[in-house]
Amino acid sequence: MEDTAHQRALEVVVSGNLRRVHGGYLELPTALFVRKIDIKMPALPEIAFFESEGVEVRMVRAADQPYSPLALSAFEHVLIRTEDYPFVKRYAEGQILQAESPGAMTPVKRMETLRRTAMIVVEDLFQNPSPENIEKSRKVVGSFVYVLMKEPKAYLLLAKLSSHDPYTLQHSVGTAVNAIILARKIGIHDEAQLNEVGLAGLLHDIGKVGIKKEIINKQGPLNEYEWEEMRHHPQLGYDLVKDNPDVPEATKRAILEHHEEPGGTGYPNRLRNGQISTYARIVCISDIFNALTTDRSYSHARTPYDAFHFIREKLGHKVDHELFKNLVLVYGGKTELGEEE
Repeated sequence: MEDTAHQRALEVVVSGNLRRVHGGYLELPTALFVRKIDIKMPALPEIAFFESEGVEVRMVRAADQPYSPLALSAFEHVLIRTEDYPFVKRYAEGQILQAESPGAMTPVKRMETLRRTAMIVVEDLFQNPSPENIEKSRKVVGSFVYVLMKEPKAYLLLAKLSSHDPYTLQHSVGTAVNAIILARKIGIHDEAQLNEVGLAGLLHDIGKVGIKKEIINKQGPLNEYEWEEMRHHPQLGYDLVKDNPDVPEATKRAILEHHEEPGGTGYPNRLRNGQISTYARIVCISDIFNALTTDRSYSHARTPYDAFHFIREKLGHKVDHELFKNLVLVYGGKTELGEEE
């Protein structure tokens, strides 16, 4: 129970999903700092902590005052000044990302926490695709890249996590992770480039905020009119980010092109294979694979092996064949798909 409360505290702090109170303060769960009695507990950030008494705010610890994490256990929540949030966020990120930090989380808990943090960020993003929320998305992708570069096998843990979350949110996170891993598999090791392709995976469906909800949430097949509406989402997504200087141009292009197909039958611009960017082709196959291996209200998740067979037999015209082979290899399969994984 203590670890669960600590994980939830990490998630809300790293995602920035904190309640603002009394104008210039943010409310923090003290479970961020207090897990159990342990001499290895990391030192508190050097900032002031406050408590709220009605309409009054009272300091309970000055920035330069010695004060152990255990002393905070008397409070369920404390307040910090808004300008001190970056220090607390770095503290929380250290708990998630640093395997060698005091009281380090197990790899499984680290992956669970990072993934749920991404879910919170994506939920905020789909409710309000503001520059601030896009920036949060960029940072959470950076966390994925950091962990996956430090612990390559962490992908296997992410892949095994439950996918019973709201579909679009889970799908965005899953596509981002698959895109990062596939990019590494084909030889992209530069951290900035991995961030670009991961952000493209996370934002690839952001244009769906401009599509009618009854179309997005329809249980059965879409009719031709509905498909025509749905085909607008890559352009709508591009339009949302095109003027944002914090979104790399390669990411913007991948958002626009992720439904283009090698034979020129995709949308919105009917590009052919040589015209489609590498990131867009990576996001395309990551998008399809994640959709097939995720539970939805009208279809059960396929195993990776079944998903690969389905892509090969039914969707081969949509994907880059070399990327397909490499994605199969990521999951330990055979490129011929003639043997079990």
